[in-house]
Amino acid sequence: MAEGELGAVFRALAKDAAEAAEKAAQSIAKVTEQTADIEERNVAEIVDADAKAADRITAAGKKDTSEAAGAGTRPVPPGPPWPVADGVEGAARGKALNPPNARHTVAGARSGMVRPDNSVVLRGNEGAMRDDVAQIAAGNAHWNPATNRYEINGRSYGVEPSGTVFPDSGPGIVKLDRNEYAALTEIAKAGGDPAKVPAFQHNPRFVNNPEAIAKAKAIYDGTYEG
Repeated sequence: MAEGELGAVFRALAKDAAEAAEKAAQSIAKVTEQTADIEERNVAEIVDADAKAADRITAAGKKDTSEAAGAGTRPVPPGPPWPVADGVEGAARGKALNPPNARHTVAGARSGMVRPDNSVVLRGNEGAMRDDVAQIAAGNAHWNPATNRYEINGRSYGVEPSGTVFPDSGPGIVKLDRNEYAALTEIAKAGGDPAKVPAFQHNPRFVNNPEAIAKAKAIYDGTYEG
């Protein structure tokens, strides 16, 4: 074969090789692009699946919270005072509720007015009492028309015309008669020391009712179990 013909053959082979290499590169690029598209779709599907799973978990959590709070539980308004929700029955209707007067606490009894019937929230229950008032305002308490009281968490409360709530009975609440509350008032003024109350030695209401002093002292000390 002549030298010129041999060169032509090599040139043709080189051309064919170049075309084959170009086609191979194009095929590889296409496969790479398809693979990237598939990976992108897979990642998107994974992210979407994770998002849906998170939504299901969140929804389940909300459902559990709602069920734990109890069916029909209404959100508590900010306060005090706590505006009473629409539809609430009883003495609280249309009012804004305030927590009980300080005279219903052990510390506040030192300046409290002695009445025929008195009630005091035992130490450590003040926060629960405020929460109960907020729940009454939200409409989460049971109104008992027979007693004119709201019942919640085992405790009962009345509502004054002004909207001030007062504790009536239940866990953490103790009732006192005139002598018992008067004794608590004196003990609170004396810083918890009955020996510093001269009236306990001279006033007939105390001399004739030593049990009233004992009850008041236990309430003040936080040891009362009624």
